[in-house]
Amino acid sequence: MSRRRRGPGQAALLSAVLWVAFSTAACGSKKPAGKTPSAERDAAPDGDRIVLRLGVISYAAADFSRYVRETVGGAVQELDAVTLSNLFDRYVDDKILLVAAVEHGVALSTEEEKASLLSSDSGPLVDKLRVEKYIRELSRDMAVGDDEVRTYYDGQPGEFSLPERVQVSQILVPTEHEAVELWEKARFYDEEGFRALARAQSVGPEASEGGEMGVFQRGQLPADMEASVFAMTDGEVSPVVESSYGFHIFRLDKKFAPEQVSFEDAAPSIRQKLLGRKAEAVAARRLEELKKSLDWDVFPDNLFFPYQRTDT
Repeated sequence: MSRRRRGPGQAALLSAVLWVAFSTAACGSKKPAGKTPSAERDAAPDGDRIVLRLGVISYAAADFSRYVRETVGGAVQELDAVTLSNLFDRYVDDKILLVAAVEHGVALSTEEEKASLLSSDSGPLVDKLRVEKYIRELSRDMAVGDDEVRTYYDGQPGEFSLPERVQVSQILVPTEHEAVELWEKARFYDEEGFRALARAQSVGPEASEGGEMGVFQRGQLPADMEASVFAMTDGEVSPVVESSYGFHIFRLDKKFAPEQVSFEDAAPSIRQKLLGRKAEAVAARRLEELKKSLDWDVFPDNLFFPYQRTDT
């Protein structure tokens, strides 16, 4: 089964652009003319079966597998069919948007390639970065007004309400005997003394930072740890707490009461969120235009997993 889209005359021009730009690319493979995808599926190994044809360029199942590995890492076979189906839909969208990126001459600079740590075998990643750069260029002149930021802030009060939080430090050791001996010292120490003891004795990952774990709200710590630290007062040191990691001595550095984030503090993140939404909307509109104008086919039956359509 294939899903086919035939566009008007513009598609022929874009196919020519694609052939010149992609003929030396590492990803995508040119298949012999005259064979239908179903015939190729019957004759070719699984990895060589065509899953996407875009103009004169064909992409095989092996190309998609490589895309998945570079996108999510790990073994492709560990992913379920729903996840792979979503990734395939994104793969098709990326390749279609790549047409527009190529047509507009979008390329990565040497500095961008270095910053992305690209290797000589990073074809799919290069294409993905070119698409992302093209989308950024589409939304380059966009802006979010102060009134839009204020409207969002006023309309989402719960998003900017911070619950009670605690700043916590710990000393972690492997045995109860060690923990009890250290607790006998730590419970009389001030903050500086506790941190020095943590640096010298703790085996926790934050030992070099004087045991500073960070700031947490309810639900972010294991239940036994949370019960201990939220019951403490500023500067208090807990009794020894056992967990699967070992034996802990906690210090409550500071407790923060519930508060509302001010508009001034929230505004930068709101602006970025709204800009992101506008960029996504522009990219979605451009993608729909391309899908209507280009010559493209997908062949989900040639995939190495049971494709599940997510668009209804």
